[in-house]
Amino acid sequence: MLIKYTVLIFCLCLPIQAFANNVSELKSAEAQILAENLKREINQTLAEIRRLEQLEEAEGFTVSLSQPSFSFINLGAVLDPVSKVVLSVSPHSNAEALGLKVGDKISVLQIDEERITDFSEGIQLKAGNKILAEVIRTGNDQSISLHTTAKSKIIPAWTLEVSSTKVNSASVQMTGCGYVSVFFTPPGTQYQYPAKVFEVDGETGFHLRETIKLPAGQHTLKVHEYIPEHMLPRRKAGIEKAKTLEVMIEPDKTYHIAAQFEPEKRLNLVDEAYWEPVVWKVSESKCRP
Repeated sequence: MLIKYTVLIFCLCLPIQAFANNVSELKSAEAQILAENLKREINQTLAEIRRLEQLEEAEGFTVSLSQPSFSFINLGAVLDPVSKVVLSVSPHSNAEALGLKVGDKISVLQIDEERITDFSEGIQLKAGNKILAEVIRTGNDQSISLHTTAKSKIIPAWTLEVSSTKVNSASVQMTGCGYVSVFFTPPGTQYQYPAKVFEVDGETGFHLRETIKLPAGQHTLKVHEYIPEHMLPRRKAGIEKAKTLEVMIEPDKTYHIAAQFEPEKRLNLVDEAYWEPVVWKVSESKCRP
């Protein structure tokens, strides 16, 4: 029997006027981590673009990308459209603000007093909508009433300008060292769970090490996930296959590795689309001899 799940992330995107503050650095520690991760993603993507252009014998390349500010809004939950049971709730979403929890069975859902009965096509929201839900929660015999006001998220305007000329890679080789680590437990509230590094640049034998010292530069990691069994009840026992993570190690930094769980893909076990290896935190760590 084919089981279809609905991801309730219907987006309403609207251009908005940009707002900016002239600040030299981010004040939030979590925002600083995200900015470091963004920098890492940009570095890896540009390195791949450069590699592909070199295959075409290009002398250099130019990339000019920009996007205006816009807002979007969604509910942020995965529901079974038949049983109307909540399968997952995205962090910082309207569903989380509403108070939905995994396992809740929705008996009533209203948007501005209009009752929603068909979840299969997603939920259309506008900022300011009044959301009301009646749910049956495990351990409670009576229905629980939940309510919130829908809020949109704002994506700031951004611009990326890259102009690359042909450079001898040896002349830009970094010195020093950094680390990859699985020592700290990642925040499960972000659907990030423990992982292990089994292989680095083709060499094996790292799975018992919680911290790995590496020379500065690009490295290829083979990572296994250790997502809790209750998140994947249909997964067979035994270690899953490794996935590749490319990491640009900068001197005097530690890159903390995790398994990013994708709950809406939890039934896709064949190709393991339910997870990806990620760097969930970057911290300062002096290179030790």
